[in-house]
Amino acid sequence: MAKANQSGKIWVLALIGIVALILVGGLVSLQPYGSPLNWLIRGAALMGYMAIFLSAVSSATMRQVYRTFGRPFIKVHHILSVSALVLVTLHPLGAAIDAASPSVFLPKFDSWTTFLELGGRPAWYLIAVASLVAVLRKSIGRNWRTIHFLNYVAFLLATVHAILIGTDLQYTIVKVIAAVLALVIVIVFIQKRRR
Repeated sequence: MAKANQSGKIWVLALIGIVALILVGGLVSLQPYGSPLNWLIRGAALMGYMAIFLSAVSSATMRQVYRTFGRPFIKVHHILSVSALVLVTLHPLGAAIDAASPSVFLPKFDSWTTFLELGGRPAWYLIAVASLVAVLRKSIGRNWRTIHFLNYVAFLLATVHAILIGTDLQYTIVKVIAAVLALVIVIVFIQKRRR
């Protein structure tokens, strides 16, 4: 009986996903211009951003994750992480298709402002490296976590990128929410480093 109750709690994660889809859909519909590809690019960015946030926060609340979902932390964390990786890959992939150029994957170092505006580009590489390190953690040894912390840097770069040029983050309230999420990520990082 208890096991059935625990496995049923995974619906909480599905509910969070549905609420996130509704919020992202609402935000994208506030700026309804562009093609369906443009909506996909923007929606994937917002959903991926939230999935990265939830994945990082879940690592700081392992017991609560287990109590809420009735599954080991690592399973829930991997669902969020893989979802985030797929979504944040769809974002530049869609942008590359829209621009008919793979150059959207290349970071730009023309100036500090340009680097930050296009901070999603290096963030994508940092997330890819941090994810690969997590997959190879057994062969890398104990230091894999140090490299895995690149996810926090990637989240901050993505936040700056979104605030500076993100279509759906032009509203002040959305910028404030993104800044608060970034602050929470910094706090989670500091707490994890202290442990």
